[in-house]
Amino acid sequence: MVIRCLPQVFLSVNNMDNAMQVDDIIARETGALKVDCQPGCSWCCNQLVVLTNTADGKAILDLARQRTSAEEFNQIATKVNNQAREINALPYDVAEQKQWPCPLLKNKRCLVYEVRPIACRSVVSPDNKCCKAMLNASDFSELPSHYQRIASEISERAMRIQLRINNQRPINGAIELRSLLASLLNPESQPERH
Repeated sequence: MVIRCLPQVFLSVNNMDNAMQVDDIIARETGALKVDCQPGCSWCCNQLVVLTNTADGKAILDLARQRTSAEEFNQIATKVNNQAREINALPYDVAEQKQWPCPLLKNKRCLVYEVRPIACRSVVSPDNKCCKAMLNASDFSELPSHYQRIASEISERAMRIQLRINNQRPINGAIELRSLLASLLNPESQPERH
Protein backbone atom coordinates (compact mmCIF):
# COMPACT_ATOMS: atom_id res chain seq x y z
CA MET A 1 0.00 0.00 0.00
CA VAL A 2 1.32 3.46 -0.91
CA ILE A 3 0.70 6.48 1.29
CA ARG A 4 -1.20 9.22 -0.50
CA CYS A 5 -0.68 12.59 1.10
CA LEU A 6 -1.18 14.77 -1.95
CA PRO A 7 -4.36 16.49 -3.11
CA GLN A 8 -6.33 15.08 -6.02
CA VAL A 9 -6.71 17.88 -8.58
CA PHE A 10 -3.74 19.51 -10.28
CA LEU A 11 -2.95 21.65 -13.29
CA SER A 12 0.23 21.24 -15.30
CA VAL A 13 2.32 23.53 -17.44
CA ASN A 14 1.83 23.63 -21.20
CA ASN A 15 4.43 26.19 -22.28
CA MET A 16 7.71 27.66 -21.07
CA ASP A 17 6.18 31.03 -20.06
CA ASN A 18 3.73 29.23 -17.80
CA ALA A 19 6.56 27.05 -16.50
CA MET A 20 8.56 30.12 -15.47
CA GLN A 21 5.52 31.64 -13.72
CA VAL A 22 4.85 28.35 -11.94
CA ASP A 23 8.49 28.02 -10.91
CA ASP A 24 8.34 31.57 -9.47
CA ILE A 25 5.28 30.63 -7.39
CA ILE A 26 7.02 27.49 -6.16
CA ALA A 27 10.21 29.43 -5.31
CA ARG A 28 8.18 31.96 -3.29
CA GLU A 29 6.34 29.18 -1.48
CA THR A 30 9.47 27.15 -0.65
CA GLY A 31 11.56 30.20 0.32
CA ALA A 32 14.70 29.19 2.18
CA LEU A 33 13.70 25.54 2.43
CA LYS A 34 16.63 23.17 1.97
CA VAL A 35 15.47 21.06 -0.98
CA ASP A 36 16.77 17.49 -1.04
CA CYS A 37 15.22 16.48 -4.38
CA GLN A 38 17.93 15.16 -6.69
CA PRO A 39 17.99 14.15 -10.36
CA GLY A 40 17.16 10.46 -10.51
CA CYS A 41 15.55 10.37 -7.06
CA SER A 42 12.02 9.74 -8.47
CA TRP A 43 10.50 8.41 -5.22
CA CYS A 44 7.50 10.66 -5.83
CA CYS A 45 7.02 9.40 -9.41
CA ASN A 46 5.03 6.32 -8.42
CA GLN A 47 1.57 7.70 -7.81
CA LEU A 48 -1.51 8.88 -9.63
CA VAL A 49 -1.33 12.40 -11.06
CA VAL A 50 -4.50 14.28 -11.93
CA LEU A 51 -4.46 17.02 -14.57
CA THR A 52 -7.14 19.62 -15.21
CA ASN A 53 -6.20 20.81 -18.69
CA THR A 54 -6.01 18.74 -21.89
CA ALA A 55 -3.41 21.06 -23.46
CA ASP A 56 -0.99 20.00 -20.74
CA GLY A 57 -1.23 16.36 -21.85
CA LYS A 58 -0.59 17.40 -25.45
CA ALA A 59 2.55 19.31 -24.39
CA ILE A 60 3.77 16.27 -22.45
CA LEU A 61 3.28 13.95 -25.44
CA ASP A 62 4.85 16.44 -27.88
CA LEU A 63 8.00 16.72 -25.79
CA ALA A 64 8.15 12.94 -25.24
CA ARG A 65 7.93 12.44 -29.04
CA GLN A 66 10.75 14.94 -29.61
CA ARG A 67 13.03 13.26 -27.09
CA THR A 68 12.58 9.63 -28.10
CA SER A 69 12.90 7.42 -31.13
CA ALA A 70 9.71 6.04 -32.67
CA GLU A 71 10.37 2.71 -30.96
CA GLU A 72 10.91 4.32 -27.54
CA PHE A 73 7.80 6.45 -27.94
CA ASN A 74 5.77 3.34 -28.83
CA GLN A 75 7.05 1.67 -25.65
CA ILE A 76 5.93 4.69 -23.63
CA ALA A 77 2.55 4.64 -25.36
CA THR A 78 2.14 0.95 -24.53
CA LYS A 79 2.96 1.60 -20.85
CA VAL A 80 0.56 4.56 -20.79
CA ASN A 81 -2.27 2.53 -22.36
CA ASN A 82 -1.69 -0.48 -20.09
CA GLN A 83 -1.56 1.61 -16.92
CA ALA A 84 -4.60 3.67 -17.95
CA ARG A 85 -6.58 0.48 -18.55
CA GLU A 86 -5.51 -0.95 -15.16
CA ILE A 87 -6.21 2.30 -13.29
CA ASN A 88 -9.61 2.79 -14.92
CA ALA A 89 -10.63 -0.77 -14.02
CA LEU A 90 -10.21 -0.01 -10.30
CA PRO A 91 -12.20 2.21 -7.98
CA TYR A 92 -10.14 5.41 -7.62
CA ASP A 93 -9.52 4.92 -3.88
CA VAL A 94 -8.09 1.44 -4.61
CA ALA A 95 -5.95 2.65 -7.54
CA GLU A 96 -4.68 5.47 -5.37
CA GLN A 97 -3.19 3.00 -2.88
CA LYS A 98 -1.05 1.21 -5.49
CA GLN A 99 2.31 2.20 -6.92
CA TRP A 100 2.18 3.36 -10.55
CA PRO A 101 5.71 4.04 -11.88
CA CYS A 102 5.42 6.97 -14.24
CA PRO A 103 5.74 5.81 -17.86
CA LEU A 104 7.62 9.04 -18.62
CA LEU A 105 10.62 8.10 -16.47
CA LYS A 106 13.76 7.14 -18.34
CA ASN A 107 16.66 5.95 -16.19
CA LYS A 108 14.78 7.34 -13.15
CA ARG A 109 14.64 10.81 -14.72
CA CYS A 110 11.63 12.69 -16.05
CA LEU A 111 11.62 12.67 -19.83
CA VAL A 112 9.36 15.75 -19.91
CA TYR A 113 10.81 17.62 -16.94
CA GLU A 114 10.28 21.08 -18.45
CA VAL A 115 6.53 20.51 -18.90
CA ARG A 116 5.96 18.09 -16.00
CA PRO A 117 2.63 18.47 -14.22
CA ILE A 118 2.15 20.89 -11.35
CA ALA A 119 1.50 17.84 -9.17
CA CYS A 120 5.08 16.81 -9.86
CA ARG A 121 6.57 20.32 -9.65
CA SER A 122 4.94 21.09 -6.32
CA VAL A 123 6.29 18.09 -4.40
CA VAL A 124 9.39 19.63 -2.85
CA SER A 125 11.10 17.62 -0.14
CA PRO A 126 13.68 18.65 2.44
CA ASP A 127 14.54 14.95 3.01
CA ASN A 128 14.47 12.40 0.20
CA LYS A 129 14.90 9.59 2.75
CA CYS A 130 11.44 10.54 3.99
CA CYS A 131 10.08 10.21 0.44
CA LYS A 132 11.62 6.75 0.12
CA ALA A 133 10.12 5.76 3.48
CA MET A 134 6.68 7.03 2.38
CA LEU A 135 6.87 5.00 -0.82
CA ASN A 136 7.83 1.83 1.04
CA ALA A 137 5.43 2.16 3.99
CA SER A 138 2.07 0.42 3.85
CA ASP A 139 0.50 2.93 6.22
CA PHE A 140 1.27 6.50 7.31
CA SER A 141 1.33 5.38 10.96
CA GLU A 142 4.29 3.08 10.18
CA LEU A 143 6.49 6.11 9.51
CA PRO A 144 8.65 7.47 12.33
CA SER A 145 7.09 10.62 13.81
CA HIS A 146 9.70 12.95 12.25
CA TYR A 147 8.89 11.51 8.79
CA GLN A 148 5.17 11.91 9.46
CA ARG A 149 5.81 15.60 10.19
CA ILE A 150 7.93 16.05 7.04
CA ALA A 151 5.37 14.17 4.90
CA SER A 152 2.58 16.38 6.21
CA GLU A 153 4.61 19.52 5.47
CA ILE A 154 5.36 18.29 1.91
CA SER A 155 1.66 17.65 1.34
CA GLU A 156 0.49 20.97 2.81
CA ARG A 157 3.06 22.92 0.79
CA ALA A 158 2.11 21.06 -2.41
CA MET A 159 -1.57 21.82 -1.76
CA ARG A 160 -0.88 25.55 -1.27
CA ILE A 161 1.16 25.69 -4.49
CA GLN A 162 -1.44 23.80 -6.51
CA LEU A 163 -4.34 25.88 -5.20
CA ARG A 164 -2.51 29.12 -5.95
CA ILE A 165 -1.73 27.98 -9.50
CA ASN A 166 -5.15 26.43 -10.18
CA ASN A 167 -6.82 29.68 -9.11
CA GLN A 168 -4.92 31.49 -11.90
CA ARG A 169 -5.63 29.11 -14.80
CA PRO A 170 -8.55 27.67 -16.73
CA ILE A 171 -9.70 24.22 -15.65
CA ASN A 172 -11.60 21.93 -18.03
CA GLY A 173 -12.16 18.87 -15.85
CA ALA A 174 -10.02 16.51 -13.81
CA ILE A 175 -8.46 13.39 -15.33
CA GLU A 176 -5.63 11.06 -14.32
CA LEU A 177 -2.45 11.65 -16.35
CA ARG A 178 -2.27 8.19 -17.92
CA SER A 179 -5.96 8.27 -18.90
CA LEU A 180 -5.54 11.67 -20.52
CA LEU A 181 -2.42 10.60 -22.41
CA ALA A 182 -4.11 7.36 -23.52
CA SER A 183 -7.09 9.34 -24.84
CA LEU A 184 -4.73 11.63 -26.77
CA LEU A 185 -2.82 8.64 -28.16
CA ASN A 186 -6.11 6.91 -29.06
CA PRO A 187 -8.48 9.67 -30.22
CA GLU A 188 -11.35 7.20 -30.67
CA SER A 189 -11.50 6.80 -26.87
CA GLN A 190 -12.86 9.54 -24.65
CA PRO A 191 -11.23 10.43 -21.31
CA GLU A 192 -13.29 10.01 -18.16
CA ARG A 193 -13.33 13.36 -16.36
CA HIS A 194 -14.32 13.79 -12.74
